Amino acid sequence: MVSAPHRGGRTQAGLALGLALVALLAVTASAVAEPPTAGQPASGPFTTVTLKVSVSPSDGPITEHDAVLASQAPVAYVESGTAPVPTLAPRPQREARMGVTVKPTPKPDIAGFVGGSGGGDGVLRGPASWYCRSGSSPCHYQYPDTGGFDAYAAAGPALRAALGNWRGRIVSVDGIQVKLIDWCQCYKGQSNEKLIDVYYDVYKRVGGSVTIRW
Repeated sequence: MVSAPHRGGRTQAGLALGLALVALLAVTASAVAEPPTAGQPASGPFTTVTLKVSVSPSDGPITEHDAVLASQAPVAYVESGTAPVPTLAPRPQREARMGVTVKPTPKPDIAGFVGGSGGGDGVLRGPASWYCRSGSSPCHYQYPDTGGFDAYAAAGPALRAALGNWRGRIVSVDGIQVKLIDWCQCYKGQSNEKLIDVYYDVYKRVGGSVTIRW
């Protein structure tokens, strides 16, 4: 009697064959595979990349925003195997401009006094005031009020402008020779501006409206 093959024996044989194939594949993969290599630093020529931000004066006045951009540009980066190191280029600067304005010293207006500029003819006509009277008005400290006739005066703005170098000059006030020893504002720029401020001795003779010649 011939017996049929045992089914359990075929199963065990197939399992053994599968394990042998798996072992064979593992050995083959281990023989072919290579371990990973460590990273190598970059080599070769480096390239410089420059980023520029320009502010053109023709575009108008530089604003605060433009100034911030200008202060940050240009920036150059060097490509290498390490982290990029920024290098700052010189910052653009606007040319400083300083304007100095010199105001001319205004000359007193003598057009309101008769005699024009007083340049060619040496004549001015206008109102006068007085000072230096004993007991009521002080005098110049170097020229006190004496018992005699004291012919001194202080030149007003218009008279000083007409004479130029006025100090110590002797002028004719209605025919009286008077020495200019001082100066006065004499209500400068007002409607009652005076041409000259004479000592009281002179004022008693000439009054409040005089003609000055030199």
